[in-house]
Amino acid sequence: MADRVTAEERMLNLVLALQHTRFGLTKRQILSDVSGYSDDLAAGVSMSALERRFERDKAALRALGIDVVAADDLWAPGDNQLTRYHIDEQEYALPEDLELSGADLGLLTAAALLLSHLDASEGRRVAERARALSAPRGPDTGDGAAAPDSLQESSPELVVSGLLDVMVYEPNLRPLQAAALEGGIVRFDYHTQDHDDTTRRTVLPLAVVLVDGRWHLHGVDLDRLPKRPARLDDPELRRTFLLQRIRGVARSVDEHDLQRARVHDARVIAAVHSREEWAKAVIDDLEQLRRRLSARLRVRPGSEAAVRLGDRLHPVGGTTTAETTFDVQTTDYDLLADEITGYGDEVTVISPESLRTRVEAKQRRLLADHSTAGER
Repeated sequence: MADRVTAEERMLNLVLALQHTRFGLTKRQILSDVSGYSDDLAAGVSMSALERRFERDKAALRALGIDVVAADDLWAPGDNQLTRYHIDEQEYALPEDLELSGADLGLLTAAALLLSHLDASEGRRVAERARALSAPRGPDTGDGAAAPDSLQESSPELVVSGLLDVMVYEPNLRPLQAAALEGGIVRFDYHTQDHDDTTRRTVLPLAVVLVDGRWHLHGVDLDRLPKRPARLDDPELRRTFLLQRIRGVARSVDEHDLQRARVHDARVIAAVHSREEWAKAVIDDLEQLRRRLSARLRVRPGSEAAVRLGDRLHPVGGTTTAETTFDVQTTDYDLLADEITGYGDEVTVISPESLRTRVEAKQRRLLADHSTAGER
């Protein structure tokens, strides 16, 4: 039996599906195609029970500030079976001219992490106070007005932790951000895509950035500094690490336990730019890498893969398969292979061959693991 989809994951699937639809989806399409509803429908849960779940999810999303828009069918107004639902991204997207510094992003992340760890009653109080502070002042609204019914009826666990946890949580994020801000040196075990074993890394963090929904640490790897660097501004002296590949906990290191010359060289390298400049530099580097790494995929229309890959997919024109064949860019073929493997037969890799080989190897390993588990 497949693992049950959590409420948080179901709501995320719903958001992705309603964002990436041109004409909106009917309730029946949502309950039949979106994971978290479709699984239970196939398992025999009644349509009426799933419709009530969908209504609760809509209320919870609206309480989070994500408005699910309902539009009548032009040819059958008032027929709620033909009502189409969608999410207008422009209604809640950040202003295009908004610029956030590294410190701003750090504060927002810390706030999200704090919210995600509140219990239900604490989360409800924070949500109610936030609503009161943002409510318009006037004769019809009191200062400190109670939260709307939709917020009070929705699950507080979803309000304070659901989508926030999915979007921002990373166990080593806060210590690494603190090290980048304070100039501390950290040590951790790291697993790369080319090695099965982990290697110990000692790093002076320069910036922690979020790209493609993944947190990256950019810094000077002291263990790999040459004894006498020819040029301290050489980009080869710096490394970028994916936080999700860090094994265990990143811990601070007393620099007195390290070679004095290496610490000196690392700090000279760090002083070349400000923290904000380092953050911009690593984001630019990752964008350039993304432009160089692309893949061509065949994706089953209407599948969970099509929904989750969303606007990362660029249709391939000029062929009869333009509706299902796409190009996708990535910063890491191994991570893309992990993602594709999770979609099963919903995605087929056309090119490059190296990506196809990675996916096939992961699928064989997954099959072997399940075969071994079945023999126990």
